[in-house]
Formats: sequence, structure tokens, C-alpha cells
Amino acid sequence: MPALGHEETASSTRSTDSILQAQRNWADQTVPERLRIIARLRQLLVREAKALSAASGRIRGVDAAQVITSEVLPLIEGCRFLENHATEILAPRRLGLLDRPLWLGGVHSEIRREPYGRVLILAPSNYPLFLAGAQLLQALVAGNAVLVKPAPGAAEPIAMLRDLLRQAALPDGLCTLLPEDPEAVHEWIRKEVDKVILTGGTAAGRAVLQTCAESIVPATVELSGVDVVHVLEDANPARAADLVLYGLALNHGRTCIAPRRLLVQRGVAGRLRTALQDRFRSRRAPVTDLLPWVSQEVNEALAGGARVIAGTWAEAEGIFRYPLVLEHLPATSRLRTEDHFAPICSFQEVSDEEEAIALDRECPYALGATVFTRNEQRGAAFGSRLPAGSVTVNDLIVPTADPRIPFGGRKRSGFGVTRGAEGLWELTTPQVISRRSENSWLPHLDAPAPGDEERFAHLLNLLHGSGLISRLTSLGYLLKRGRLNDRSNQTSNHG
Repeated sequence: MPALGHEETASSTRSTDSILQAQRNWADQTVPERLRIIARLRQLLVREAKALSAASGRIRGVDAAQVITSEVLPLIEGCRFLENHATEILAPRRLGLLDRPLWLGGVHSEIRREPYGRVLILAPSNYPLFLAGAQLLQALVAGNAVLVKPAPGAAEPIAMLRDLLRQAALPDGLCTLLPEDPEAVHEWIRKEVDKVILTGGTAAGRAVLQTCAESIVPATVELSGVDVVHVLEDANPARAADLVLYGLALNHGRTCIAPRRLLVQRGVAGRLRTALQDRFRSRRAPVTDLLPWVSQEVNEALAGGARVIAGTWAEAEGIFRYPLVLEHLPATSRLRTEDHFAPICSFQEVSDEEEAIALDRECPYALGATVFTRNEQRGAAFGSRLPAGSVTVNDLIVPTADPRIPFGGRKRSGFGVTRGAEGLWELTTPQVISRRSENSWLPHLDAPAPGDEERFAHLLNLLHGSGLISRLTSLGYLLKRGRLNDRSNQTSNHG
């Protein structure tokens, strides 16, 4: 499958009118009709798995085997999730008589999920196929047209996915690939789209959200994280060390929920240090270039008393040849407070769970968190207190790729979610339809009568007051006065 050139990208940008018309026609189809294309796509993804993996691997600098498990497989599972559940998730929800307010007798309401229209996806470079692809497929199934702006140099996998959608018979105009130029994004937001999904860094998020605010365009933003790993005193240090190394080495550390902070209870700290040193000694990763501020922070921390627990740091070159774990980082170090796509993790001892949670909450990011403990129930209870969008117990990163669950962060890690039922709802806007029969009674058209204020006060007490005697007193008052009783009878007659 050919790579996408700049000329092809530019020519694939369609006029607003044609995209809008294609979207309206698409929205008129039923969800099962849309899902037929997803089912065909799933088979095509299986057929082209190696080619897709090779394309993304070239961008990421990783082998195709890692890509096929971290991107292609989750994307295929996402297709199957949509095929099995999207119709139910997007079905109108009809409200029954239970809890219907008294004055709405005869009203029947339903809540429908309607597509936004044109969804702009601002794709990342670290997982260019899976992250953007999952969002793209959910947006299409929800009835939207999609415009995708790839990260610079990362267009090929999305172009291949678009071509597979065409082979699956997706109508023209529903999947448009935009040029990679980041500056063009703001003009599209101002004039051409109805919803934005961004996966990226904090600086990009601020700029995009400012433009969205100017144009009153809703957005879902995932702005990376400085994810924490809590190691409780009863944890298995070998398992924790294996998974920390896995998370740091995966995709050369360029994963938004990679471990960045280790908060370790003192009872297990020594054994975890030893386990990390043993495992990192045998792990050889490629030389990794760092952002200048990251290298500077490491050098300054080491000069100020921090030390390397595991890994190797070549100070003069500003590079490292292994994932790096640092102890005694200053509390104000940007490595502990800012997102960075480098396989560097801080190590800090804590006395107990309360201290760990207090330190965790100081971080301005809250995307994911991991808890290691031999007691799953304890881990889940502890995790429920953490300020994170996703918490994993005794594993790291992999469970978040489950297509059934939503993914998103809090605080500076963004807001809104993608994937799962919640992600599908996020790509729709609710529409409420309430209806009455033409000859139904409309109590709000009745003119107020003397004594209505007192009658309504007793009605409120009857329906919502406390104390059985008080409520029975109000019931007796209403039965004697009759007017509201007559109205209630009329209401029930038309219910």
C-alpha cells in the first residue's frame, strides 16, 4: 500500500458543502448499516496487519511485532466492540412513567444520541494508528464525518486506514485526511468542524482550546501525564520491577501512561531497588535523544545530590542507553511535575498510604496510576482514592487498551474520554423529544385561582415532605379543597 504524499493529502481535502452532505446522508443510515462497514474493515485490518505495523513501526522506530500488539490488535478489538455493542449504546432511551412529575401527565419523552456533524481528530505521533484510528471509527459509527490531521511525519498509517475504509465501502467525504501543518488546524476549527478530539501535549492543548473557545467548538483533550506507580509494602517487588521496566521501555518511553513517578513504601523499597537494578542491568535499549530541558533537569538533579538507581546516564552527551530510575529528585523537579516522553522515572520512599496519596495529589497531571499489592481488594480500594482517570492494579498500561473502557484524564491531563460506551456518547450530543397527544390536558394554561398558593404548598409537602403525619395532613387538606384533586384526576385521565 503506497505511502501518502503531500499532494495526495491536499487533494483529499474536500469542500465544506460536500463533507456536510456526506455526513447528513451517513447520519440518516441506521447504526447497523454503518456497522457493516466496520465489520468489513475488521477483516481488512487482519489482512493488512503486517503492512500497517511496518508503516507505524517506521515512524515510531520500533519493530513491527511491538506495533502489531500495541496498535493493530487493539484497533481490531475496537471494531469488534463496536459491532457487538454500538447499536445498543446509541439506541434512543425512552422514559417510562416511573418518577414522571405529577404535572407532566400525558408527556412521553425519549433521549436520542445525535452526531455532532464534522469531527476533527488531531492525531499524535507516538501511536499514530491506534489512538487516532479508534477515535476515527467511533466517530464514524456515531454518524459523523471525520477529518484527521496527522502529526508531522505520521500520516502513512492513517492514510492506509482511510484506504481500507474505502475498500470496506465507506461513502466518499466521510474520512478526510488533512495536511500535517499544525497551523492550519486553527482555521479548520474556526470554520469547518463541530467537535475536536486532541491527543497531545499541554502546549498544544492550550492553543487548540483557545481557538475552540473563540468559536464555541466542544473538545475532548487527552494531554498526557506524569503517571504514578504506588508500590505498597506487601507488593511483589519482582513483578513491580518487571512492569516498570516494561512501561519505561515500551515505545522508547513515548507512552502517555508510562511510569514517571514511583512512590514506594519503606518496607519494600530496598527489595524494589535491588529488583530494578537486576532487571535494568540486562536490558539494553537504543540510545535516546532527549528534549534539552529533560537533559538539563537530569544533570542538575545529579549535581544536586540525586542518584541513579537503575540505568546508565552519559552526562556529557545528554543521552542514556537504558531506561533510567532516579532517586532523591528535588520536589520541584520538572521531571516530577511536567509531562515528558522520555523513559525516566523518579523513585521516592513514603511511610504509608496517606503520605503516598498526599504526594500523588500534588502533581498537576492525573491521567493514569498503577498500584502494586498482593491484595487485589486493597489495591482497588486504594486506587479509588487516587486522582487518575485510569487505575491499574498489579499491571501497567496494557489493560487501558481494553475497547470496553473509557480513557481520559483529569486536571492538566485533559477532560473528556475516548473509547468504550462513554467515548461513543462523547461523539454524540443528546436530543430530547417530549410529546403529548393533541387533546391532552395542559394544566399550565389554567389561570391561577384564589387559594392555589396554599394548595400547592400542601401538594409539595405531600409529595416531598418529611414525616407521615405531616404528609397525611396535607393529603386531607387537598381532598377537602378539591381543586387540585380535580386537576390531579384530569392529569391521571390523560396519563
